[in-house]
Amino acid sequence: MTGLAIPAPADAILERVGPLLPRIWNRDDVRIGGGTALAARWRHRRSTDVVLCVAPDLLHRAGEDARTLAVEAGARSVRFGRGWLNGVFPEGEFRISATEPLLDAGTGAEREARFGLTLEPVAEILARKLVLRLHEHGEFLSRDFYDLCTAAERDGASLDLALSALSSDERDEIAREISGCGPSADRRGRPLAAVHRPEWLPELARLTARIVENGAERTSVRET
Repeated sequence: MTGLAIPAPADAILERVGPLLPRIWNRDDVRIGGGTALAARWRHRRSTDVVLCVAPDLLHRAGEDARTLAVEAGARSVRFGRGWLNGVFPEGEFRISATEPLLDAGTGAEREARFGLTLEPVAEILARKLVLRLHEHGEFLSRDFYDLCTAAERDGASLDLALSALSSDERDEIAREISGCGPSADRRGRPLAAVHRPEWLPELARLTARIVENGAERTSVRET
């Protein structure tokens, strides 16, 4: 089977969980999302967590089976709620998310190499960061900033599609909040590691705010 390799250390989490998934879901029911799916495509930074996305009804029907899967795979501190499951492995964090898609971005055609799981479309991953994390929960994390900057460099069309999930007023609001993060933006949340553009880090907040406000077409992340 050909496909994209999940980078370390997230690959070790998937190695634990992947063999157990067929007990409760079909392969095509599960997608890899979040920064790990972006890192598999772009190799732009280190990712230490795995997000698996399933339809809400599938997670609801799985019930305790999903929790049992995580425990048997070696996760500790497993928590389960409506639409989500979180666990922690020695290699990093693990999450199952049952969020409905925010965009009509298709189902994705790229798969990871080991278990053949589909990667979520780039636009959907970015839209979830923008809408669910930055806008709705007010979480301003360096890894999200860095992913948005990399999208402007690597996949501007997907970035602009993701930004379309927000109104212009919402984008302006988020841009102002990001600008307020200042020079410490690269240290918000888990530390960034193995980044492909270290020169962005001192200007990460300014670059990200400009991208959110103006979109990829009118923003160049090379202009630091």
